Amino acid sequence: MRALVYQGHRTMGLVEKPEPALTSPRSVKVRITMTGICGTDHKIVSGKHSGTPGVVLGHEGTGIVAEIGGDVRSVRPGQRVVLNPTQGCQVCLQCRRGNLCYCDNFDEFLIGFTMDGTFAEYFVTDERYVYPIPDSMTWNVASLIEPLGCALNGILKADLHAWDTVAVIGSGAIGLLCQILAARTAARVVAIETDDYRRAFAARIAHTAIHPDELTATNLPLLTGGQPKFDVVIDAVGTQLDFGYPLVAKGGRLIPMGLDSDYRMTLPATAMIDDGISIRADVPLHDAIGPAIIIAPQLPILEELVTTQADLSDFASAFEATMGYTLSTGDRTPIRAIKAALTSLPLRMLSFSILTARCLTPKPPGVAP
Repeated sequence: MRALVYQGHRTMGLVEKPEPALTSPRSVKVRITMTGICGTDHKIVSGKHSGTPGVVLGHEGTGIVAEIGGDVRSVRPGQRVVLNPTQGCQVCLQCRRGNLCYCDNFDEFLIGFTMDGTFAEYFVTDERYVYPIPDSMTWNVASLIEPLGCALNGILKADLHAWDTVAVIGSGAIGLLCQILAARTAARVVAIETDDYRRAFAARIAHTAIHPDELTATNLPLLTGGQPKFDVVIDAVGTQLDFGYPLVAKGGRLIPMGLDSDYRMTLPATAMIDDGISIRADVPLHDAIGPAIIIAPQLPILEELVTTQADLSDFASAFEATMGYTLSTGDRTPIRAIKAALTSLPLRMLSFSILTARCLTPKPPGVAP
């Protein structure tokens, strides 16, 4: 099968690998249809996040069940599914408490990092990590389920109220998802973004979308409805906590959502205590998939976030469209996509895959085909 493998700094390669086989009676083999390119994938390739050379990248996978082990009960061949990449050893204390994201051996179970991921034609995992999706859900939306779940938990931890003002720094996919969810509750949502293309998209979602240079002492009360600062500030970039902290009102919350292993923040401890500011870093959602599948149908804008689809063989252009630089040289280029996804089936076949899934799915007795 074809698979996109991480080969080192700014280097990936499409290679042939053996199809994975079922490994236990509870294993499920999935024919991958589409996998979203995550900002974390960008950072693995650019060297800002750890990756393992030789490992298949990708963790936002969707597909059709191809084969199941003898003890599998929750899915059947032909069902359309999304995959939960948050896995753990299942035996440490944190796993036994249900805290998969805090597994003591988490680094050994990182799909697309230390274990083969879903930028491939097939993927095998345990039944517990496979979630059926409705036939009405498009592959574009299905590929956003995992990041939607991550954004949902960040918003839950922000403890939003109907009167709150929220600033989201960054309007990549995670930033936009945070804006979409925050706008359902908060009084005002302001997107802060340097890139013109992303800022224009954010203007369709947030109440206001601005360049950071517009955050002047004069403009700030206009953005917050007369308040001196924001009740909640979300860093969806991973390097903007120092920028965001001074924007948080007394009693407010600062939420780190982006990831950058090299970034460090210096905390003004006394001022933080005096102003009652909370930093909520417990944003991983131990079951990001289930809640996201429920809420996704209520968010029609999700369909428009995947602005680029490309076959696995065209991985470089898809990565570069959302990264803003050329992989081979590192030269800066304009961002041309909000969210890109790689397809493991030819694009012309994706429109038929829902029908295929329906035809392959066994019908209960007495139900007409």
